[in-house]
Amino acid sequence: MKLWFVLLILALIISNVWAVSNLDLDSARYVQLFGTGILLLIYILWGNIEKTILLALILLVLCDGLIIDYENPIVRKLIYLTRITIYTTVISFVYPYLSRLRFNIFTILISAFVIALDVYLLHDMALYIPTYTQDGIFTILFYLLGLSSLALVAVCISYLNRYANIKGFLLVLISICFVLSDVTFYNAYYLEFEIFYYFDKTANIIGISSLILLSRNWSEKETIKNAEF
Repeated sequence: MKLWFVLLILALIISNVWAVSNLDLDSARYVQLFGTGILLLIYILWGNIEKTILLALILLVLCDGLIIDYENPIVRKLIYLTRITIYTTVISFVYPYLSRLRFNIFTILISAFVIALDVYLLHDMALYIPTYTQDGIFTILFYLLGLSSLALVAVCISYLNRYANIKGFLLVLISICFVLSDVTFYNAYYLEFEIFYYFDKTANIIGISSLILLSRNWSEKETIKNAEF
C-alpha cells in the first residue's frame, strides 16, 4: 500500500470525524460526499480499473450524494435500493470464483438458521423506524438491505476460507465495514446515539478504500490458477 494513500485515508477519516464534531448534520454529509468523490477520482486516475468495482464505487458516491436529503421519503428509498445494488454488485464480482462450492444438509440447515435469525433481528430494528407500519415499500427495502448485507459477508468469508490471500482479507474487511456503516448509521439516526456517526463515517471510508485496494491487488488469472476445486 502506498504511503500517500494511507495518509489520504487518515486525512479523510479525520476530516469526517471533525465534521461530525463541529458542523451540522447536513454539512457533515457534504464532507462525506467530498471524501467518497475524492476516492472515486483517485481510483480512476490510479488505473487498473475493474469495471464491476468501478460501478460499485460510482454507486457509493451516488449513495453518499443522496443521503444529503435522507429525510425525503423517496430519496430514502433510492438510497436503500442503491445500497442493495452495491452489495449485489460486489457479490456478482466474487461469486464466479465460488461457483463450485458444495453444500451439504448441515450447511443448508445452518444457513437457514442464520437467515431466520437475521430476519428476526431486522424485524426488531425495523420497529424503531417511524414509518415502519405506514411505508410498505421502505420496509421491504429495509429487509432486503439486511439480507443482501448478510449475503455479502457470507460470500466474502467463503472466498477468504477458500483462497486465504490478501484479496480474501480485503473482501472480508470491505463487507464488515459496509455492514458496520449501515448498523452504526441506524443507531445514530433512528436511536439518536450520535456518537455512532463517528463509526459510520470511519467504516465508510475504510470500506471504500479497501475496495480500491482490492481492485489494485486483483488478478483474475492468478486467482483462477490458485483455485482449489
